[in-house]
Amino acid sequence: MFVVRTSGRSAAVDDDRHAFKLLGRQQFSGLDLARPLTTGVRARAVLELRQDHGRLRFRALVGGEFVPGEGDRIAWRVRCWETVRPAPQQGLLPGALLPGLPAGLDHAARMGLWADLNAGALPAGQLVIDRAGYHQECSPALFTTAVELLVHVLLAGAFGSPVEPVVRSWVATGRLPDVTGWS
Repeated sequence: MFVVRTSGRSAAVDDDRHAFKLLGRQQFSGLDLARPLTTGVRARAVLELRQDHGRLRFRALVGGEFVPGEGDRIAWRVRCWETVRPAPQQGLLPGALLPGLPAGLDHAARMGLWADLNAGALPAGQLVIDRAGYHQECSPALFTTAVELLVHVLLAGAFGSPVEPVVRSWVATGRLPDVTGWS
């Protein structure tokens, strides 16, 4: 696990957190793969972001997996609502989060995927978002950013690029890094 902090933003990345696993009774998805997945590198990560706005401290935790595939299409799925444990759990950053992806935040997660999906910027493979946690004071905009950044983290991991510079860029600037050229 690694953590990056500034006075107004923090991010932490770890391999997995089962306490935030989503059962996926409800989910949304797109595209079935045209060809079977290759034996490419499977990347799994959990990302938690914290952003301060005045006295408010917004937090979002998302996690998932990307497996490179053949062809030119990506299959994706986001599980939502149901969780394994309804009780608060320790997040990656200090403090507890509620596991799950409730109504309103599921739409924010979908928006986090759509920018890259609509631009055709994602390589072929299978992407699953299956971990989530939220704070009672929650920002849908931060959830959208968390999903976008998680996709960058997963792709970096799957294609052998360092993950930490991608996360450090967001913490330093509050913007997603311009990452292209996934193959």
